[in-house]
Amino acid sequence: MLRTVKTKYGILEGVPCGDPRITCFWGVPYAKPPVAELRWAAPQEPEAWEGVRHADRKPPIAMQPQPGEDWTDFYTKELNPTGYEYTLSEDCLYLNIWSPAKSDKEKLPVFFYIHGGGFTAGYPFEVEFDGERVARNDVIFITVGYRLNALGFFSHPELRDECLGNQGLLDQLAALRWVQENISCFGGDPTRVTICGQSAGGMSVSSIINSPLSEGLVSGAIMMSGGGLRPPKGGVGPWLSMEEAERFGVELFEAVGAKNLIEARQVPASVIMRTALGRWKDGKNGPLRWRPVIDGCFFEAELRDVILSGKNLNVPIMIGCCRDENRPRAGAFGGLLDMEGFRKMICAEYGDQAETLLSMCDLSSEEAFQKFQHDEAGLAMGYTGAMAYARNNAALGRKAWTFVFDHDIPGDDVGSFHGSDMWFVFDSLGHSWRPFSGKHYDLARQVSSYWCNFVKTGDPNGVDRIGEKLPEWKPFDEEDEFTICFKDAPVRFDEGNVELKRFTQKHFLE
Repeated sequence: MLRTVKTKYGILEGVPCGDPRITCFWGVPYAKPPVAELRWAAPQEPEAWEGVRHADRKPPIAMQPQPGEDWTDFYTKELNPTGYEYTLSEDCLYLNIWSPAKSDKEKLPVFFYIHGGGFTAGYPFEVEFDGERVARNDVIFITVGYRLNALGFFSHPELRDECLGNQGLLDQLAALRWVQENISCFGGDPTRVTICGQSAGGMSVSSIINSPLSEGLVSGAIMMSGGGLRPPKGGVGPWLSMEEAERFGVELFEAVGAKNLIEARQVPASVIMRTALGRWKDGKNGPLRWRPVIDGCFFEAELRDVILSGKNLNVPIMIGCCRDENRPRAGAFGGLLDMEGFRKMICAEYGDQAETLLSMCDLSSEEAFQKFQHDEAGLAMGYTGAMAYARNNAALGRKAWTFVFDHDIPGDDVGSFHGSDMWFVFDSLGHSWRPFSGKHYDLARQVSSYWCNFVKTGDPNGVDRIGEKLPEWKPFDEEDEFTICFKDAPVRFDEGNVELKRFTQKHFLE
């Protein structure tokens, strides 16, 4: 097996996985450590090294609140049960690479994964990721660490000549450029690199394929529970203006007592992070004040405008969400509105079309409305944004495959919650505390095969890992509107109220 590779920067020696046919290269540097005078700078090319670098241990994770310490948090149990073991550091710009190649001549397709966490938290080896299982599908699997929160999405008037912001996204692009230059050494094909991400990772994927800086770096894109089209009046996740972002930067300097950029770069990273995430926790924007900015460089315009105009990368995409993402529970994002709050929200968003939409909703009683709101996917921004993105792609004559996860989650009554799809995509059910059984493992084999087929060919259809033909997954078409639903097995998503779904999707396209 290919255990030692010679990259542009030096020789790397990986380690065999539990399946010895897979080699993992942990902690591969793709940029210089962004510390001291490089804090908040654009990523710089890594330095070469002498001799053999042993890529045998997990690298530090980006500065964030230590994951895994709050055992009352829903996601500690689900995704971060060992997060407390990992070292936090600004020095976090590393790749982790799993390769099944026997030689550097194989030209295997590349599955490049970007973790989520609201641009504030998360790391590239959470318990639900299983690079070994993915690589067994004859692809090279890569996870990337990138800067987060105020260390990765920061603007300030003094930084205009160095980096306008979006440091975390520029990190991801730097990693993709590193892959272009070096992945052939690992047996990979630099012309077949598919990027995939969940939540903020999905938003990152959307950001990359809608940036003029990504030309030639990506052959396909998968957006999971993030990255869909936003409604005309914004919704959650529109990027900041430079004016807003720089104002937040000035406020942070004041909060940590730094008079200028030189002093701010001397403040401990932990102080920057804790202040940025704590001081404005209950105020406007809160932690989401540290998010991408329309800088005129990485983004020439708001994503919505780029998507609608078709001035983005013309690559095949897969996009979708989990069915119960908005379901009220521990760890949920917000909750359901009462009927009056819902009316106000719809009137504010839909204007003179509001009554048309309200006429499609069950407002016969508060109880009936709550059930309707809970059950109707067409009211969920994640679902509607994904389908609107695909509908726009179809109108442009481009390929998009859409999906909804509505899988059975054993252990407690939480439904297909935000992030639960990752266990199936990475075929990693054995890492979960939940009592998954045979049907879940069958579904995981099928889902992971769809994802890897897409990485290989730009089309999810074909056979699964054991050679069985997968149920047909048609690309989204404006007439057929096919979306696959992952229940106990893959089936067509078809739960009625088509008129409402079309109405909300077309509103997103206005």
